[in-house]
Amino acid sequence: MLIKPETLKENILKLLKNSQKPQDFIEIAKNLQISKRDNKELSKIIFELCDTHKIEKTQDGFYFYLDFIKSDTYNISISTKRLGFVDFDIDKSALLLPFQLNAILDGDLVDVEIYSYNQDNKILYRAYIKNIIEHKKQVIVGNFIKKQNDQIFFEAVDAKDSANFFINVPTKFYYDLKQFVKVKVLAPRKNAKKVDLEFIEYIGKTDDKRIIEKKIIVQNNVDTNFSFEVLEEAKLLPKQITSQDYEGRKNLENLFTVTIDGNDTKDFDDAISCLKTDSGYKLWVHIADVSHYVKENSFIDQEALKRGTSIYLPDKVIPMLPFELSNGICSINPQQLRAVLTLELDLDEFGLNTKYQIYPSIIKSNYRLTYDQVNDFYEGRFSFENTETNQMLTIAKEISLLIRKQKLLEGYVDFEIIEPKIILNNEGDVIDIKLKQSGFSETMIEDFMVRANETVAKMMYDKKIPSIYRIHDLPSDEKLYNLQQILNFLNIDIKVPFSGDSKEFAQMVLQLKEIKFDDFIKMYLLRTLQKAKYSEQNIGHFGLASKFYSHFTSPIRRYPDLLLHRLIRNYIFNQTELKLEDKDTLSQKIHFISELNSDSENIALNVERNIVDLKKSEFFEKFVNTTIQATAISVEKFGIFFESPEYKTSILVRFEDMKNEEMIQVSNLEAKSKIRQILAGNNYSIRITEIDPLKGNISAIIV
Repeated sequence: MLIKPETLKENILKLLKNSQKPQDFIEIAKNLQISKRDNKELSKIIFELCDTHKIEKTQDGFYFYLDFIKSDTYNISISTKRLGFVDFDIDKSALLLPFQLNAILDGDLVDVEIYSYNQDNKILYRAYIKNIIEHKKQVIVGNFIKKQNDQIFFEAVDAKDSANFFINVPTKFYYDLKQFVKVKVLAPRKNAKKVDLEFIEYIGKTDDKRIIEKKIIVQNNVDTNFSFEVLEEAKLLPKQITSQDYEGRKNLENLFTVTIDGNDTKDFDDAISCLKTDSGYKLWVHIADVSHYVKENSFIDQEALKRGTSIYLPDKVIPMLPFELSNGICSINPQQLRAVLTLELDLDEFGLNTKYQIYPSIIKSNYRLTYDQVNDFYEGRFSFENTETNQMLTIAKEISLLIRKQKLLEGYVDFEIIEPKIILNNEGDVIDIKLKQSGFSETMIEDFMVRANETVAKMMYDKKIPSIYRIHDLPSDEKLYNLQQILNFLNIDIKVPFSGDSKEFAQMVLQLKEIKFDDFIKMYLLRTLQKAKYSEQNIGHFGLASKFYSHFTSPIRRYPDLLLHRLIRNYIFNQTELKLEDKDTLSQKIHFISELNSDSENIALNVERNIVDLKKSEFFEKFVNTTIQATAISVEKFGIFFESPEYKTSILVRFEDMKNEEMIQVSNLEAKSKIRQILAGNNYSIRITEIDPLKGNISAIIV
């Protein structure tokens, strides 16, 4: 070869960089005028360029140029088809192919190099893994699929985690193909080709439908039992208020107080009192003083921080705190003295705060009321025997209407979401799915809790005390644009505001309510919004139209509320001095806890959602071969998702199951065949064909 290898490399790179489309080996050789006798050398150099990520080869043998962008550390998201994605910039993702993911699990933290390339005049992105820093998942669930020689082969239940595995098992190991297995994910080795695992335990037979729920809990690394140390510590807690608990507290035993909760609620962490005044109203919001009993860094506190939140399932609760606290001394049970933090609000005739106080107190709840009872009272179907209860509820309604009016003026958006409730029999089988209609009492308690959360958040901000906030960012321009496309698709002549002003967004929702506000529209409105999270930095809460917002009102079931109570106790009640360096240290600590609890919340939501999906699929077994009405929600490459409006249940129609017609995806909102057109947002008749109770999937065909 007359041309030098380095020069040839440069020529190949220049050729591919300037090319409008990928080129195969023959095209490269022809364009660079490489003779056949030099093909071996050309092949070697092309291989080197691929190996160093200067160029890449497609599956069908074409090469394209890669332009280096950056090298950084990211978490990988993996799809069920084992494609990896790295979100490296706003609305920009780089792709990793399955062969790169042999030793990678969903969520892993990795060092990657990001490259861009041109495909059909569109800029796309590729990522290459330099190093695996850590596996995010600590445990995974799967089953053994075979044993060959001395090696046992393991398969993860979650397709996102179907990597190559090497598993350590004890000597004289009992090998069972018919049980789910819980395994520990070990730290990644350098240049690892497989994910190292260690056997922990069998969790149950693969054909036991009750085990499927346990599998979901286990694979999300959720503990259902408390440790010996936590239980022993809980045993030492008092069962009732003592004389020492009155020290430094206001005695509000004689203030008429009630709790209002769901029929099946067992832990009561908030109570209210209210009355009319000459200048307006007084509202007391009493919140269980969990921080009085759970000391920082105690075994109970460490476990609560790890759990982050209680998880609510159709048949049980996985609590953040032991029973002695959640249902015992911290729960505001009727006719029991309880230690609480009280927020006392003075409101004017418009429902605005004119003054507030926050202090520790002792209360005694007079009655445990339910939402159903209070709704019946407000609708004239029921009256309480106690006159004081009737009078207080009448005043509470007046306050709520004023607070709600103020929130609507500020730009609060009420989506009127209806949630499905799974009804079980005594054996745990699903017998019905009912839609939970919220009445005025639920709205009223929400109004009071939101006002309390806003007031406390602003107090901490004004006093310049580092705190934990519940933040909700503005919708991104991309999501707002997508919403506008959906409204255009539905021929709804409303302009989506891009200003980031919650008032304008709320005004748009009010316009929609007058034209079309079904579940389909609500779903896409919710998808437009960002996800709320915890942070030490206050940016406000867009969805609630709140400039300041924290979680203060549920310390029995949420760790951020417990943390906020501690901050209030230390720096407001006890007036602990905060030096500048102390503020920095405290802010860092709050940042860590915020990140941890945002993750815990996502895990809890994932567990709750997946188990509810299992229960829904179990309920739908009786509808196999039955035709129902459902709304087309979205169109994907593989099929169309529908939702049953009667049961709020997702159902998939796969294109491959439509035997007599070839359906194609036109957009995310439309599919077509020669004989029909399916439009998202419209209702269609579908026939339930198959249930996968192990995954909670429901399949159907269009009729």
